[in-house]
Amino acid sequence: MTTVAIADQLKALIELQKLDGEIYRLRRDLATQPVQAAQLKDEQAKRTLGLQTAEARTKSLELKRNQLEAELGSKEQQIKKLQTQTYQVKTNREYSALQLEVEGLKADKSVFEEEILKLMEEVEQAKAQTVSEKEQLKVQEGELKSRLDQIDQESRKIKNAIEQLQAARAALVPKVDPKVLKQYERILERKEGSALVPVRGNSCSGCNMLLPPQAINEVMMNTRLIPCESCARILYIEPEAGS
Repeated sequence: MTTVAIADQLKALIELQKLDGEIYRLRRDLATQPVQAAQLKDEQAKRTLGLQTAEARTKSLELKRNQLEAELGSKEQQIKKLQTQTYQVKTNREYSALQLEVEGLKADKSVFEEEILKLMEEVEQAKAQTVSEKEQLKVQEGELKSRLDQIDQESRKIKNAIEQLQAARAALVPKVDPKVLKQYERILERKEGSALVPVRGNSCSGCNMLLPPQAINEVMMNTRLIPCESCARILYIEPEAGS
């Protein structure tokens, strides 16, 4: 290639790099959209699980309370039965034995009553927690739908932008020599969107490594494409402002 051809190739590559850099950036943004959606759905699943846990706890406490109330009812029936029997006994010994049994049942009854009162408080707390979880879940469901819609809209917007950039890229590619394009695209893929970088000071702006004076001179001469010895990106000199 002649010097003029190399200069033209670099000019086309610089324009191509602008498009490709933006395409790669948008693709990275697009890749984060499903991740964000998954995170939101995971948070929703956790909230749903929290509600299910609260509901299960409420049911468990209510079941335990019902069981204790049934046992309490049974104790009360036993006490009534024994108290009736006290009127039928004929000896003090029998009467004392029945009274002792009644006192024992009354003690058990008192324990059940305390446990039931405690469970009633816990049931009310669990119900309140369930109501709170339901309310929060309802709010979060609305927020989730809104956020997922935003993510979907953003994804479509990014895809449209990528399509437009790819169309512009397709119009520019014919200006680049096929061999140069192949070299450029190979670096582009390996460096994830950054194949062409300007020299800044005496360093490669891609990897910030100091360039040998000979390499800088060759870049300035525009007789061939010069890669950075460190990162392999193609180097060029930025045109001066106004030139």
